[in-house]
Amino acid sequence: MTPEEKERQRFINKMVSNARAIISNQVAIPLGVYKMNQIISWLEPYKKTDDVDVSIFRDYDLNVDDLPVGTERLQWNIEKLIEFEKEFDETNRIFKADVLRKCRELIDTYASNNTKESEEKEE
Repeated sequence: MTPEEKERQRFINKMVSNARAIISNQVAIPLGVYKMNQIISWLEPYKKTDDVDVSIFRDYDLNVDDLPVGTERLQWNIEKLIEFEKEFDETNRIFKADVLRKCRELIDTYASNNTKESEEKEE
């Protein structure tokens, strides 16, 4: 495996891990999508034509771009934050099913590919 392939695989593993965290509610969707978009940007130089379409994460992010995510929320006035929650709820209502489906697709595609590659190397 070339250094580029190793780097790509490292980012794919992070993406799969984050997808699992989103599905299992270990991380809330807004923060999970934020992290996913970071990972996707890191993967950009290693993108292949047959990669899973991950545009749903960017679409979600565009709809919550002005809303605070993660520890940034601690710095906001609680009443304003409650208002933001209504916007998050609406965005989640629209995107949640598609985000969860895409997370499942990422896990099914890349976690199984990683396992297959590992098994092939052992043979």
